[in-house]
Amino acid sequence: MSGARNLYAIGVDIGGTTARSALVSAAGRIRRGSIVKHPVDNKGSKERILRDLTAPLDRNLEQARKEGLKVVGIGIGMCGPLDYENGISLIEGLDKYEAIYGVNLKKEFRKRLGLKKDFPVDFEVDAWSFARGEAWRGAGAGYSRVVALTLGTGFGSAFLIDEVATDEGPGVPKPFGWLGGMPYQGGLLDDVISKRGLIARYRSHAQDSKNYREDWDVKEIAEAARKGDATARKTFREFGHLLGENIAPNLEEFGAECLVVGGRISGAINLFERDLKKELKSIKTLKRIAPAQSVDNSALWGAARMAFLNRV
Repeated sequence: MSGARNLYAIGVDIGGTTARSALVSAAGRIRRGSIVKHPVDNKGSKERILRDLTAPLDRNLEQARKEGLKVVGIGIGMCGPLDYENGISLIEGLDKYEAIYGVNLKKEFRKRLGLKKDFPVDFEVDAWSFARGEAWRGAGAGYSRVVALTLGTGFGSAFLIDEVATDEGPGVPKPFGWLGGMPYQGGLLDDVISKRGLIARYRSHAQDSKNYREDWDVKEIAEAARKGDATARKTFREFGHLLGENIAPNLEEFGAECLVVGGRISGAINLFERDLKKELKSIKTLKRIAPAQSVDNSALWGAARMAFLNRV
């Protein structure tokens, strides 16, 4: 193995409670045995949090050394708020990661991993990494203008042009292309297009249903819908309608060619896809609406791809 075939980047996905990483080749192949998942004590001390965040990367670097791989950079998609350009955490008041507020994560990662002071470590919005991964290796491959959604605990999104995320231009909401942050009935769209929004909608419809269960989550509601429960099916149809109706103007202005739907709720896309497509059918540029190819690995692909693109 030599030359470009030997070049790898470490893609990292940092969420609220876990950090995942992997060695990814320039062609987008994840190195066998390199996916590492590590729990993060997000309420711990600065030392504990930083140790947890860097633990999976340490294992990746060790594997690269043993297998003779050249790591050209580290790309990290992380939940914010952060000063992404400089890698400084601005997270406060969110009951997580409080102890690393103001910490320069780029410097800390380099120091703890034994890397040179100029070794490339790049941060970006986690939704951007997911979207780029899908545009590079997933459902959005081959399309120039891609919009990716993450439907789960919240409503995340990203707008890409030729794999580069943007938060500027027609149809792209600020900050960071976040559709969930748009106003909706005195609140945010995130309030209704999310896990809590879907559950609240189901409960509002199901109070008089003999199948109603107070403790049902999205998974149970989806299972009921697939078994023919009318209330659960109605909940998902309305979810698809609301989603499509509210994002259609943005997708049309942006000139979206492909819409990728990810996040845990995307596992039930067959229950709301028809209504979503109905609301988006008038967008002439939109050629494809599809579930994410890999909910688990797209963020790793995308973060690693950022590291490669930043080296060009």
